[in-house]
Amino acid sequence: MAIDKITQVDPARRGQWLLPSAIRRVNPRDIHYLLPLDLAGDWHQGDLILGRIEGRVGLIDRIQNVNRGSGINYRDASLFSGSVTMAVLAPRAGTSTCIARVPPHPIRHLHLHGMGGQAALIEPGSEHTALYRGAPTTIKVIAQLGDEDRKPINMRSYGLRVPKGGRKRTPDDPPLILVVGSDMDAGKSTTARRVIYALRALGHKVVAGKACGVGSIGDISSMYDAGASEVVDFADLGEPVTIGLAPDRVIEIFHQIVGYLYKKAGPDGFVVIELADGIWYPETRYLLEDPGVRAHVSHLVFACHSILDAEHGLKILEQWGYADVLRAISGKFASSGVLRAMSEERFGSRWPVFDSLDYDASPEVVAALFTG
Repeated sequence: MAIDKITQVDPARRGQWLLPSAIRRVNPRDIHYLLPLDLAGDWHQGDLILGRIEGRVGLIDRIQNVNRGSGINYRDASLFSGSVTMAVLAPRAGTSTCIARVPPHPIRHLHLHGMGGQAALIEPGSEHTALYRGAPTTIKVIAQLGDEDRKPINMRSYGLRVPKGGRKRTPDDPPLILVVGSDMDAGKSTTARRVIYALRALGHKVVAGKACGVGSIGDISSMYDAGASEVVDFADLGEPVTIGLAPDRVIEIFHQIVGYLYKKAGPDGFVVIELADGIWYPETRYLLEDPGVRAHVSHLVFACHSILDAEHGLKILEQWGYADVLRAISGKFASSGVLRAMSEERFGSRWPVFDSLDYDASPEVVAALFTG
């Protein structure tokens, strides 16, 4: 049941809570108090809560749990009725999922909408009919989580201390490879992994990041698996998602991530950055249309679903000033032999196509797109 007075946290009980991956930078030992909900108070994106799963588990049936781990270590922890987990207040707006909004004031029940531990209220009727239809996972809010001063904890206080503000690209900066897509589930993460793998196979140092989207450690860990020596995303900067952030903040996050990774890669390395969702999506579009962002992009790979996606998306990217850095097409489109043949008929040799799932193919072919 929800608490009705400020309660000191029992460290042993705290060790039993699930700690979702989106708030992995928060040190559990910094959580000292459970704070009762002030129903007349305010809630803010990034606030941390403690909750209990109520009723039957719905669409989110597991949490990427990092408690008792460190760094990138995590495991998928199944949820059950009665499971106690930390969560972070965060919205969602995904074409394959749903729309969820953070209530402006505390309420007793929320929905988990991300395996990273993001919680909000899902708008009825906003779910994808085939991919996200069904009962949501409901979490009863036990308390807000408080620090040693009995103040609510917000994950923005735990972001990497990275300089803010953009800077111009210099000759000493490593090449930046940007992977963008036509929509959700177009194969962007798979494409980024293939690029990382190919460059690492040839002995290059590679670091990587995700500059916008919904925090999920699965995407990050897959980049590590491909060979990246360092991977960061917006959650490392204190943002559980970039959905709904002001354009200036989204652009600032990009520059913070890129500046951090430039230093980690060094002048002889490579930086691979993925942008979530489709190029039409608000936060992704903020970045792609920004001249300061564009000036940092050395190479761009477009992941898409179909010929029409490719034709239309490539045209838009050219209009936005990326014609000289467009290197290849990949994603789900490139895994189809029929579409690869059609691409050659439609585009000729202007844009090479590589299958991001074909690890039997020589990595030299992919790496040469960025090194040749």
